Amino acid sequence: MSTKERSSKLYRKLKDKGIDYFLSITFERSNTTVRYLSGFTGDTGCVIVGEKERYLLVDSRFYTQAAQESDCEIVKVGNSSNLTKKALEILKGKIVGIENGKFFHSWYADMSNDLQLQNVEEDLYAIRAVKDREEVDKIKRAIEVAQNALKKTLEKFHVGMTEKEFSSLLGYEMEMHGAQKPSFDTIIASGYRGALPHGLASDKKMEKGEMVVVDFGALVDGYCSDITRTFGISKVPQKALDAYLAVLGAQLKAIESAKSGMTGKEIDGVARNFLKEKQLDGYFGGGLGHGLGMDVHEYPFLSEWYDKPINDMAVVTFEPGVYIPGEFGIRIEDDVLLTENGHEVLSNFKKEFTVI
Repeated sequence: MSTKERSSKLYRKLKDKGIDYFLSITFERSNTTVRYLSGFTGDTGCVIVGEKERYLLVDSRFYTQAAQESDCEIVKVGNSSNLTKKALEILKGKIVGIENGKFFHSWYADMSNDLQLQNVEEDLYAIRAVKDREEVDKIKRAIEVAQNALKKTLEKFHVGMTEKEFSSLLGYEMEMHGAQKPSFDTIIASGYRGALPHGLASDKKMEKGEMVVVDFGALVDGYCSDITRTFGISKVPQKALDAYLAVLGAQLKAIESAKSGMTGKEIDGVARNFLKEKQLDGYFGGGLGHGLGMDVHEYPFLSEWYDKPINDMAVVTFEPGVYIPGEFGIRIEDDVLLTENGHEVLSNFKKEFTVI
């Protein structure tokens, strides 16, 4: 689907609510909505979507880039501080949809006196949650890059390597295999640190008898992958191995049951109930997974709190985990496309318990 088609789809949805335009701004930080609707990859710009109009506002630094990347009408402003001023000139007196979570308070203060601003995040994210085949193919490529990088990194692993060394090597391999960069800060958590679900790589050395959680992803052509594997370093305690097999069983059971039309709560419940049977549900914090696309965390969610049906062609992660404080952590994560006929597991790095 082209950016023009995406913009039209969003406008039709907002028009039914009486909204005249949609506005999204990126200012020296990532805002994937601007890219999603315009194709522009720069870090400073503004996209405006109306019934017939599609404007991309940029300053002189990005004008050539914008003209090359986007089929919007390019509007050059004097400098980046004039983005909101020019947007206000175009939109004055209109009802405008925005993403509250991506809209600076200062922008709201500057524009709310002259515009009726309405938060339309739910509408936008519902559209972004449904992937077309081109988007799925890009996610597959991001997965391929990440998995090839992990394979190369594991070949160079040795006992005593620090988590940071492993993370740095994995990031290097991802970029060498075609990633723009890692899609998020890589998590490498060994031994007792594995019980930290978001345990970023530290100076800790990885030693024999430990489990090590490797949660990583690649950003390729604007789309993310997000994969987790947990390995044993030499022989690990039986308790850890049993927990690993339970987490793997929970993930496989949840994936097997999943298809579009189910709620995120229902799918989460399959994994949660499996771990409950193994008396490990008390160590499973958070939800089972989340949507994946241009952002590493998108709608929909596989969680106890997400009771909405999941649309056809959503890409979501399945990442059950067990985190036992002071001992170890285990997480296994795959990226999965949900369809009305079931599912397609997009990532395929081996999941059988592996000693490195």
